[in-house]
Amino acid sequence: MSPIRSLAVAAIFSFGVLVSSLTPAAGQAAAPPPHSPHPKTTAETIAAGKAIFAGTCANCHGVDGSGANGPNIRGVGATMGPEGVYARIRGGIIGTGMPAFTSLDDATVWNIVDYVMSLGHENQGVATGDPQKGKEIYEANKCGACHAIGDQGGDLGPDLSHIGALRSIVALTDTLNDPGKNLPLDSNLQERSTYPAYVVYRVATNDGKAIEGMRVNEDSFTIQLRDAQGHLHSVQKFDVKSIEPEAGKSFMPSYKDKLTPAQINDLVAYLSSLGEAR
Repeated sequence: MSPIRSLAVAAIFSFGVLVSSLTPAAGQAAAPPPHSPHPKTTAETIAAGKAIFAGTCANCHGVDGSGANGPNIRGVGATMGPEGVYARIRGGIIGTGMPAFTSLDDATVWNIVDYVMSLGHENQGVATGDPQKGKEIYEANKCGACHAIGDQGGDLGPDLSHIGALRSIVALTDTLNDPGKNLPLDSNLQERSTYPAYVVYRVATNDGKAIEGMRVNEDSFTIQLRDAQGHLHSVQKFDVKSIEPEAGKSFMPSYKDKLTPAQINDLVAYLSSLGEAR
């Protein structure tokens, strides 16, 4: 083979590898293009999304999301989060019957997202507390040190900006009483969407030290943990004796014995108002 032909073949092969690496495999969701941020969820946006869903998505997923020609999607919002649902609608899933709805504008897609996020939360409790009192309890207990609402607060725990659309009254109450029981699912790992986020791991090193933290990242050689104070720890795996999840443990404290049932109800009422789920 001539040198020129060899170079041409090599170039074609390299281009093919590049294209292959950039093209999602069958069964994977395509990455969505840059888009506008998620607007505040309201009863109106949920209603608008329901109307669009009925004409666009119900043939496959059923009017109430319980499935028809396609799968049941009730409750997927708790697993995927608003961004994950947006990505699925906008990008579709390669090699399946789920198309990419690229012709819909951002506002329309976000309305559908709001409706999908509300599915599975109907008839799961009604907020009976006082949202204003709940806000005062939230601030008095310094919940904002770990949680963000809008652009205010910390990032050690889940963002609560749309928590009212993500969690039912029952789920919010259960979390406040027993934070480690039903940890939220990680919406950032599409291929591992059932992986619980905020799990506390205990890493024991060969020299007898122990580090507790939430797993931020992990590869073949290292694991990165974030401890209860927000400090990051990177540990070389050849120095590690064991890495174990601590079932039922959470850095978030239980408020079962710290707040009265009435205060829990007020706090739940405030949290459920965030995102205007109902």
